[in-house]
Amino acid sequence: MTTLDSVPSQPPDEADIEPFALLSPRDRRIVPAGALDGYPLPEVQADLVEEDGAFTRVDLDGRRVTDPAPFSPERFAEAVRAVVRTHELLRTSVDPSGGTEPCHLVHPDAAIPLAVHDHRSVDEAKREAMSAALLDAERVTPFDPAAPGPLRLTVILETEQTWTLLVAAPRALTSVADPAGILAELLRAYRAGGSAAVATGTRHAPCVAAALDAAADFDGADHWTGLLTGTSCALPGGWGGAPGSTELTVDLTDLSAGLRALAAAAGASPATVLLAAHQTVLRVLGAEPGGYTEATLTPDGRPDLAGTGCERLLHRVTLPLPLVTGAATWRGLVARVAEAERVAWTHRHAYRPPAGPVDRSQHAHFAWDTAADLPVAAVPGLPTDEAAYGLRVTAGPDRLRLRAAGATVNASHARRLAAHYREVLAAMAADPDGDAEGTHLPAGERRAVLVDWAVAGTVDRGEVTAVDLIRAQARSTPDRVAVRVGDVRLTYRDLIRRADRLTHHLLDHGAGPGTLVGVCLGRTPDLVPALLAAWQTGAGYLPLDPELPPERLRHMLDAADTPVVVTSTAQQPTLTGLYDGTLVLVDTDAAAIAARPDTPVDVSVRPSDLAYVIFTSGSTGRPKGVMVEHAGLVNYLLWTVDAYAAHGPGGAPVFSSISFDLGIPNIFTPLITGEPVHLLPEPLDTADLGAHLLTGAPYSFIKMTPGHLDLLTWQLTAEQARGLAGIVIAAGDSFTRALAARWLELAGRHGTKVATEYGPTEITIGNSGQRISEPPATELVPLGAPIVNTTMYVLTERLDPVPVGVPGEVYIGGLGVARGYLGRPDLTAERFLRDPYGPPGSRLYRSGDLARWLPDGTLEFLGRIDNQVKIRGYRVELGEIQARLTAHPHVRDAVVIAREPSPGEKRLVAYLVLAAGQPLDPAALRAHLTADLPDYMIPAAFVAIDHIPLTTNGKVDARALPTR
Repeated sequence: MTTLDSVPSQPPDEADIEPFALLSPRDRRIVPAGALDGYPLPEVQADLVEEDGAFTRVDLDGRRVTDPAPFSPERFAEAVRAVVRTHELLRTSVDPSGGTEPCHLVHPDAAIPLAVHDHRSVDEAKREAMSAALLDAERVTPFDPAAPGPLRLTVILETEQTWTLLVAAPRALTSVADPAGILAELLRAYRAGGSAAVATGTRHAPCVAAALDAAADFDGADHWTGLLTGTSCALPGGWGGAPGSTELTVDLTDLSAGLRALAAAAGASPATVLLAAHQTVLRVLGAEPGGYTEATLTPDGRPDLAGTGCERLLHRVTLPLPLVTGAATWRGLVARVAEAERVAWTHRHAYRPPAGPVDRSQHAHFAWDTAADLPVAAVPGLPTDEAAYGLRVTAGPDRLRLRAAGATVNASHARRLAAHYREVLAAMAADPDGDAEGTHLPAGERRAVLVDWAVAGTVDRGEVTAVDLIRAQARSTPDRVAVRVGDVRLTYRDLIRRADRLTHHLLDHGAGPGTLVGVCLGRTPDLVPALLAAWQTGAGYLPLDPELPPERLRHMLDAADTPVVVTSTAQQPTLTGLYDGTLVLVDTDAAAIAARPDTPVDVSVRPSDLAYVIFTSGSTGRPKGVMVEHAGLVNYLLWTVDAYAAHGPGGAPVFSSISFDLGIPNIFTPLITGEPVHLLPEPLDTADLGAHLLTGAPYSFIKMTPGHLDLLTWQLTAEQARGLAGIVIAAGDSFTRALAARWLELAGRHGTKVATEYGPTEITIGNSGQRISEPPATELVPLGAPIVNTTMYVLTERLDPVPVGVPGEVYIGGLGVARGYLGRPDLTAERFLRDPYGPPGSRLYRSGDLARWLPDGTLEFLGRIDNQVKIRGYRVELGEIQARLTAHPHVRDAVVIAREPSPGEKRLVAYLVLAAGQPLDPAALRAHLTADLPDYMIPAAFVAIDHIPLTTNGKVDARALPTR
């Protein structure tokens, strides 16, 4: 056990400067008799004196001391006298107006008030109440600026072996001297028996001289200006919402030898090692390169921080430090953090804190505990300047203390944070040359995010393809209706016969294994047979929506090098001038096709063959073709049989473009379960979507975009919504809690169920999903669990797992991962990566989507990485703002975009569809958003519109939004 008697003392250094040399000649002449020295107040201190000349702003610090020896008032009083003799700052008074400028006067001695309160005989509850009253009294008792010794000391005796020491000082003193340092000096002097604590005294004049010289530190001013153009490293959002605070201690006793070795290897102090660990944790939590974090530096025991003797013992300052990133090893990281400290310390007098109040509730603060080597603990109920931070990290040689404000970091996340610090420090202690760029998650959390939550079960799908499943169903139910188009009905027998005849025809016109058959048809009876026929030739199909722009169709056809396109005379003009290959016109060539055999062809279709190529938008404006294989398609379709088709009979309607993979399960899942596919007429006005859907209801399921579902909540009555389908699935775009709540209220508990599905085209339609029985706690509906035979990870760019609650990019693996991009090996290599967590040969798709794991294993969707914008230096996710807007009772729907009216001047604009009869009230909307979002995420303008414009695929058409 460490006791006061076992703590070594640290003798101070002495700095020489001529007495009164810093005062003006006029002020020297009016110095009162008996003063030993005088000097002007540094700017920061002078400003505080001007604001609070009566010294009513009082700061408190304190520690609870454990000591086996009884407290000795006489010994402590001698310790006080020794420390006061040592540090002349503790013997000063402030003369605010006696000369040309406010100044300090140094006196030969000062009587520091010491009050001792004996609470040992009262019970714990009463003792705590009495101590709290003393704290309250100290906070409101001002100081006399003209009296030497701007300090008050209080000792509260609690038990025979514990007592609390409180240090009270005016803010004008604490701006230049550290109460914690004073407290530590007093305890060390007490341990040494009073006068034995110090050998020589130290003076404050050199500190003042350095501060006065800061006016000429132009390099320092440039340093701080450059650093503060970045953003302060924020803690993750959504971690708080709890009252009170959580205090935790991370024991580092078993790591201390390794951490000291790392400090020596890097030529740094132990404090720097722990600061480097703190910065690592902030980086892992999502802090961006170029940002900064705040830390309190003290030169006490830090020979690497140059300064005068008074600074080494008393002075500490809170400064912004750059977030150091990019160091490959712990040794390199610690060395670079040490250099950042030295630069900051060199220019500390040039730093000017922000004027006015600063909200630090989302930020972290780091400090080295100057009393870490003493047998002391924090005093409950004693606030400090650092209390404004969401997270306070106080470091010592063998421990870290974390204090997390519940509003920012709740108890669960605080415990997780403590484990992160421990894991990072363990890695640092184990190997100075170890990897400093990883995330270093605790073992239990690593298993959760890489295995328990991320990996679905496996099922052997065999060697079947969708064609095999549909033909098997046709043999089982040949006379059931397979396709409905208006008044036209195709049975399963009709469907297979049509597909077989067309298959023979296509084989004679160049189709076959390894090729792509273009399909350019509307929602007619010929559409589904054409898709099956393409597969039966061994080819994949290339869906060509006649409504697509001609140049996009030209690019698709050129990239696919398709030998044949199935179309009709109605769509033939669309292809004129775009395609010079073979056209099979299902109407003009109907007789020739009908003359073909209606028997199966002898072509083998394997799970590894291409099923289709669907082109998606590219970031360069050049669409990219996603090559999807049969294995992934079958895995997904068989999952939908249980997840969707099992909710009742009726099949599914098709009303979206065949070039949009969202509609694929609406076509093929019914066909492998013996239900009909309903092809709705075209063109289909979304204003009549509800009416069109009702013509074939009830369905087994309907998969649609959230935009479509939103339309239905306004187009259908409650009775119609309840009887629409067994389940509706919202996919392909952000699905808000507000929309889910509206549908649940409209359809009721026993009506049409609702689910969400997530998945980029590159992983075969859908990779995760879940049914929604209640509105979720998150603003956006979570992504759900990965489907069978797939995986979902949230990773960094290095493919390291990110911690729970921290945003990262979604990477998807498993059976659904597409082959790649057609004719784009460079882009394929960029987005389809080796899976470091899967079996040999497995791959991951890098989705570009942001998400984070919640503590219960739910995967919360946060939007697209490319839907983020920088506003005033902060990275902003537009979907988060939209979700908050739709939570307002007067807002039916919302979309937020960033406009740039002039270069470099980005502003957020919110477009709102208001509830019936509600006026646009920007002030109320700003107030609603301000409750949850920082000011840089509040739109500069709010625009009311009649509806959110949608593309043909049901997604938001941002280009159609008004620009004024």
